[in-house]
Amino acid sequence: MIPAVGERLSSMARLSVRGGDIARPILRLATRLTPRTRTTALAIAFATMVLVGSLSLLGGLREGSDATLARLEPGPSVYVRGPDFLASRIEPLPLFERIPEFDILRIHVGRLEINGLDAEIVVAAASHVSEGVEAADYPFGLDDVSLDAGLRDAIAEASGRSVDATGTLVLLGRRLADLPIVDPPPERPKFLPDDSAYVRPEFLAAIDATEGGSVQAIVVDDPLDAAVVSELGLTRLETVGAAAFFRGSLADAEAALGGLALVIAAVIGLLVYFAISLEVAQRTAEIRALRSVGASPATVAAVYEGQALTLAALGAGLGIALGIVLAHAVVSFASLFGLPNLVILAPPVDAALRAVGLAVLASAAAAAVPARRAALIARRAPEAIPS
Repeated sequence: MIPAVGERLSSMARLSVRGGDIARPILRLATRLTPRTRTTALAIAFATMVLVGSLSLLGGLREGSDATLARLEPGPSVYVRGPDFLASRIEPLPLFERIPEFDILRIHVGRLEINGLDAEIVVAAASHVSEGVEAADYPFGLDDVSLDAGLRDAIAEASGRSVDATGTLVLLGRRLADLPIVDPPPERPKFLPDDSAYVRPEFLAAIDATEGGSVQAIVVDDPLDAAVVSELGLTRLETVGAAAFFRGSLADAEAALGGLALVIAAVIGLLVYFAISLEVAQRTAEIRALRSVGASPATVAAVYEGQALTLAALGAGLGIALGIVLAHAVVSFASLFGLPNLVILAPPVDAALRAVGLAVLASAAAAAVPARRAALIARRAPEAIPS
């Protein structure tokens, strides 16, 4: 089979050489697709689809969160210590000394057992400090647990009945049973979700004086002086709203996608390397035929580099189209699964350019070794005899 193909190539190339040009058969070989290379192109398309779809969704999430933040009215300034809200630990005493009036938020993650359910929840204690005196308005009882409206609705829907009057709270390593469950707070911090629970600060301190007494965030009407912020080691959240918490996650996701891009580049490189290596190994007769009609070793190497770039272009083009379709499908069906639609998709120009560049560079680098092997085969073959 291979010798016959080589003879046909030799015959075709001789006709071209008589016309003084072998560019056409070279170009035809460089852009030729075989079942093996078609499969490789489809694999590249799949990898590119994952990358473009992920980048499109991430960009859409960022656009959506920015649009949400733009619609929010300016609110009070929120300060934490460190980048992680729940891991924030602010010493309260220096706050009393330096800031005359502010709100304190103590926030921990616990588990609530109620209505036969066991759910992980955010437990918060909100209080106000004025001239060094801290006071909390709600809930009234020292052991009361106030469930916000969203949490109450979720419990009622999951259990099929109204919320029980008492529940068990597992918090800071303690299990507290038969706690009174009371109505939602009359006012809650805007940036906390409506599925949180609220207790009094004394409740947390009684469980664990160290952890329960620590402050996770403070809220002030006007931004603090930069010197005070630096002295207390605080970090200001960009704005008030649920989307503000989301931005940190977006930054982490972008870093993770950078790692994913490297993995995809490695996968594309391996796919192209093995595909072109097999092409070279199984088409030795064609390589010799090219040499016999005047093709230089560099030209032969360019044939297989061209094949690799063809695979990259076809795979990346198809993958970009599929990635765009995938991103729009995820956004379209998100509401069916109860997910909020915060995504504003835009033409993924940046994602497409990154995907094409990654596929082309990985393919060109991966094809270098097989192409050099093809050039060595051509160099050992007899050259064309001038007529």
